[in-house]
Amino acid sequence: MEAELIVEVGTEELPASFVSKAVKFLREEFEKRLSQNRIPPKNLKVFGTPRRLIVTGILPKTQSSLEELVVGPPYDRAFDENGKPTKAGLGFARSQGVSVEELTVVENPKGKKGKYVAVKKLLKGKPSEEVLRELIPDVILSIPLEKSMRWDSSGLRFIRPIRWLVAVFDGKVVPFSLGNVESGNVSYGHKFLSPEGFEVKTVKDFILKLKERCVIPDQEERKEIIRRQLNLLSEKVNCVPVEDEDLIEEVAFLTEHPVGVLGSFEKEFLKLPEEVIKVVLKEHQRFFVLKEKDSLKISNYFVGFSDSSEETVETVRSGYEKVVRARLSDALFFYTEDTKKPLADYVEKLKGVVFHEKLGTMFEKTQRLIKLSSFMADLLGVDREVVERASFLSKADLLTEMVKEFPELQGIMGEYYALNSGEKEEVAKSLREQYLPRFWGDVLPETVPGVILSVADKLDTITGFVGIGLKPSATSDPFALRRNAIGIISTLVGKKVDVDLEELAKKSVETYREQGKKLKEDTAEEVCEFLKERLKVYLKQEFSHDVVESVIETSASPYDVYLRAKTVETAKGKKDFEEAFFTMKRVKNIVPQGFEAVSFEPEEFYEKKLWNAYLEFRPKFEELIEEKRYKEALELIKELGRFVGEFFDCVLVMHEDETVRNRRLSILWNISSTISKLLDVGKLSV
Repeated sequence: MEAELIVEVGTEELPASFVSKAVKFLREEFEKRLSQNRIPPKNLKVFGTPRRLIVTGILPKTQSSLEELVVGPPYDRAFDENGKPTKAGLGFARSQGVSVEELTVVENPKGKKGKYVAVKKLLKGKPSEEVLRELIPDVILSIPLEKSMRWDSSGLRFIRPIRWLVAVFDGKVVPFSLGNVESGNVSYGHKFLSPEGFEVKTVKDFILKLKERCVIPDQEERKEIIRRQLNLLSEKVNCVPVEDEDLIEEVAFLTEHPVGVLGSFEKEFLKLPEEVIKVVLKEHQRFFVLKEKDSLKISNYFVGFSDSSEETVETVRSGYEKVVRARLSDALFFYTEDTKKPLADYVEKLKGVVFHEKLGTMFEKTQRLIKLSSFMADLLGVDREVVERASFLSKADLLTEMVKEFPELQGIMGEYYALNSGEKEEVAKSLREQYLPRFWGDVLPETVPGVILSVADKLDTITGFVGIGLKPSATSDPFALRRNAIGIISTLVGKKVDVDLEELAKKSVETYREQGKKLKEDTAEEVCEFLKERLKVYLKQEFSHDVVESVIETSASPYDVYLRAKTVETAKGKKDFEEAFFTMKRVKNIVPQGFEAVSFEPEEFYEKKLWNAYLEFRPKFEELIEEKRYKEALELIKELGRFVGEFFDCVLVMHEDETVRNRRLSILWNISSTISKLLDVGKLSV
C-alpha cells in the first residue's frame, strides 16, 4: 500500500541563491533518507519559490521489514568441546530473547574471522508516519545555511522566519514543530495576489490550488514562462535577448508568478560602454539586456520581471524605467568626468589606497608588478615595454568614479580609459585581462602581456598573504588565494606558457623585501608548495590520481607538468607501456631507500648487456626530456624495459656477495635516477 507525501515550508522571502541550493539538497537528502529508512520514494519532486520549499512523492505506508543478523561471541566461547552451551552462549541467547537452539553458526561475519554464533531477527517495519515525524524536521534543519538567525523565542535558526508548515501523508497531518510553528494542512497563495489560506489534501489538488492562487510552484515551469515572455517582448521591438541562463534561473527563484515587463531608456545612454549598461541592467536590477536583431548592438530596451499581475505592468514599467534612468545618468556623469584626464594621472593617488596594512598600498603593489612582470617577460623572451606600461596602469581605474560606483567594472573601465588616453591597444587590453580568469572555467587572457600581468598580479597577492601568515585554512579563504592559484595554473596551462614558478616566487618575495616588507623566511617555498597543491587539484580533473602523483615533483612549470601527465596518461592505457612501467617500478622498488651508487665496472654478461643499453639510452633520453618530447622518451623507456626484464629474469640482484649486490643495484639506481627526470614510476598503480 502506498500514499502521497506533501511537505511545504512557508517562509519570508528567501534569497534566490539559497532556493536553488535548497531544492538540490532536499531532492538528494529526502531520496537518501527515505530509502535508508526503508520507505523508498516514487515520483519524488522538489519545488522552490521565494516563499516556499515543497517536497512531494509517493511512499509505502509501512516500512519494509528487515532481517538482521546479530553476531554474538566466537563459537568456541559459546559452546564447549562437547557442544554444550557455555555461560557466554546462554547469556547471548537470553539477551536476544531466543533459546539456545535458535542460535546459528556463521563463518567470517563482517569484520570478523572464524566461526561465531548469531541470531537472525526480523525487524518489523513501523508505520511510515512514525518515521516521517522525525525525518522531515531533521532534513529541513539540515539544509546548509551560509547565514542564519534566530527568528523566535524558541532559538530555532533558519535563513528566514518560517511562517507555516505543511506535512500531509495519506491525507493526514504528520505532527511535528520547527521552533514555534507546528505542522498542519493549510498552505497559502501568493503574498499579494491571493494571500488566503487553503486546505491541502492531495498533490494534484495542492498544485492546482497554488496555481489558482497565482503561485507557479515548479521552477522549471517558471523558467519556461520567463523564456517565452522574454522572447515575445523582445520580438515586439525587433530585438533578441542576450542569452543568460544564469539570470533566467535567478529570476525564476525571485518570483512565484513571473510577469514580463518591457522597458526602455534614452538612446543617449548608448554612448556608455556596453559593459556599463549590462552591469546596470543585469547585476543591479536583474533585467535582461536586449540587442537589435539586425546589428546585434545593445538596444535601449530591456526586459524585467515582476512578481505581480498583468494589470500592474504599466505601473511596474514606470518604476523600472525610473530606476534604470537614474543609474545610467549617474554612470554617464562618471564616464564624462573620468575621461577628462588621462588614466596615468590616477596612478599617483594609489598611494592613498591600502592593499593591506602589512603589505602596503596599491601604489606599492603596482611597483612590485612592474618588476615581477618585467622579470617574467625576460624569462619568456617578451618585450618589456608593453608589460611595464600595463603594470604601471593596472590599478589606476580603481580611483575612477565609475569603478568606485560599480566595482564589477574594474579592469574593464581601465581598458576603455586607457584607449581614451591614447595608450597602445595591447596595454589597454591587458588591463582588462589582468583579472582573468575570475573563476574555474572562465575565459583566459588572450594577449601575452595580459597573461603576464594576470599571473604577476595573482602571484603577488598569494606571496604577500602567505608571507604574513594568512594562508587559507581548510574552511576559510578570505583573500581568495585558492582562486588566484587556480587562475595562475589554468592560465599557464591553457595558454601553453612554460615558466618556472620557483623562480617567479623567489622574485615575488624579493620585490616585497626591496620595499622593506617583512615576510616569513620560507615564503617562496611555502608559495610553491601551495601552488603545487592547487596544481594537483587542477590536474586531477583530467588525469588519474597516480599519474598526477608520478609527475607532480618533476618540474616547477605547471604547463610542463601538464604535458608529462598527458603523455603518461595516454601511454598508461596501452599494454606494452604498462609492462614497461611495471618493470621500471620493480627497478625503483628493489633499490633500497637511501642507497648510493658505487663506482663499478660491469662484469657478467647480463650486467654488461644492460649497462651498455643504458649508456646508449641515457643521452638520447635526456635530450628528449630537454626538448619536451615526452612521448618519444616513453618509447625509449619501453625499449630499455626489455633489457631490464631480461636482467631480472637471468640475474639475482640481491646477491649474497656485497660487492656483486652493490654493483647490480648501482646499475639499477642509475636507470631509476635517469627515468625520474620524466616521472616517478614508483607512484604509478601498475
